[in-house]
Amino acid sequence: MFVNVLIVCEMRMKLSDVIGGIECKVVSGGMNKQIEGIAYDSRKCNRGSVFVAIKGSKTDGHSYIKKLIDNGISSFICEDVPEFIPNLPELTVIQVDNSRKALAVMSKNWYNNPLNNIKVIGVTGTNGKTTITYLLKAIFEKQNFKTGVVGTTGIFCGDEFEEATHTTPESLELFGHFDKMRNYGVEFVFMEVSSHALQQNRVASIDFDCAVFTNLTHEHLDYHRTMDEYARAKKMLFNMLSENGKAIVNGDDDYADFMLDGIQPKQKIKFGRKSFNNVRIINESLNYNTTKFSIDFDGRTEYYSTPMLGRFNIDNCVSAIVCAKLYGISNDIIQSAISEATGAPGRMQRIKLKNGAIGIVDYSHTPDSLEKALLTCREMIDIAKNDSKLICVFGCGGDRDKTKRPLMGKISSTIADLTIVTDDNPRNENSRDIIDDILKGIDEERLSYVEVIANRKEAIKYAVEKSKESDLILVAGKGHENYQIYGNEKSHFDDAEELKEFS
Repeated sequence: MFVNVLIVCEMRMKLSDVIGGIECKVVSGGMNKQIEGIAYDSRKCNRGSVFVAIKGSKTDGHSYIKKLIDNGISSFICEDVPEFIPNLPELTVIQVDNSRKALAVMSKNWYNNPLNNIKVIGVTGTNGKTTITYLLKAIFEKQNFKTGVVGTTGIFCGDEFEEATHTTPESLELFGHFDKMRNYGVEFVFMEVSSHALQQNRVASIDFDCAVFTNLTHEHLDYHRTMDEYARAKKMLFNMLSENGKAIVNGDDDYADFMLDGIQPKQKIKFGRKSFNNVRIINESLNYNTTKFSIDFDGRTEYYSTPMLGRFNIDNCVSAIVCAKLYGISNDIIQSAISEATGAPGRMQRIKLKNGAIGIVDYSHTPDSLEKALLTCREMIDIAKNDSKLICVFGCGGDRDKTKRPLMGKISSTIADLTIVTDDNPRNENSRDIIDDILKGIDEERLSYVEVIANRKEAIKYAVEKSKESDLILVAGKGHENYQIYGNEKSHFDDAEELKEFS
């Protein structure tokens, strides 16, 4: 394990250097003072730190300025100038247009631009981001590059790992991790870039060398409102690329051209199954153990095999293959890495059960990803040509996009032979209300193939009891997560651990 990034760091820097490159207005005080840390959390702001007041979705950092002044804090970055600036000679107040964007630049300055000699590949899209970063890590490390990964499951610095709280952390934590990566000698960073992080300017000061777009499907509409707004947030990553950058998109996705339109890079690659793509996926086959595919690359046919399940994982593999090729990695290295790749934890993770059934844990928590996971399972059953059943256990998160719930209910009840609707982090919503939203999408004639068991442990147990040899049990939604949230209480819960009780 490597040490957690502290909000306040044991360093010193002149304030004028900390805010270098930021358009700002000095409201009071001077910028020659020494700063001992940067903080955006008022609870972790020490004397000597500069406090960056951020307008969040739940709280506004500006409301803590008076209390912090009373506690002896004397340096502030803010969007709105406080009305109550006391006449203190040591007090410095600096106004900026966007505090979060300012924090991103300040973080980069504070750590003396740790990415100066590191190439950053950003991966964005609704589904597939984590798997692609894991694939890239495997390929580039087989070529003996030192790598770092930032994403949903956590932060890798070489082989050292730290769990993450967000897909893309705040910029101050991010640059703290980048600083450790620089000290470790990392040459490439593979980074999941969420739409929230882009819209909230958490990555505004990162010079991305390459951007990868996976797909855009129904998700986060509680935040973005519409799919077009969601797409515009994702497009921000591609707008950040320079002329020498590299852009890779899933050409089969409806938003592929939108991502590429008007951006600077000369290297723009589309991959997919349709004939107009630069790199075409051909000759796909899959079974319980192996997925095989070929690609048409510059008029050559290249053959690949991976233990990762599903056609969507072919998409993930090909995006990583194209990226690796753009950085000059040989085909032999790529084929070898892909053939050994198991993907990220909680992504189509197989667990053989005592009764001969196969449990699959997957992070699919959107309508599109759930449908793809279920169709992959259904295809494997059809290939086996036996009387196996497909059982799906899933729920939907509370305090999140409600519009996807009935869609997911309809998808599971249509594809699976038995659907068990359960809890998945209800948070501050009533569990039964979430389940009822899911059930609204299920056709009446399919309700007899649906069970409701709110307790997720009992739901998984019931699924195993109803299964027999060669049946597939897809436990969807949580993937790598090892917790369940009721109200504000988080308790340990791991889908894979629960299934392994029956293995």
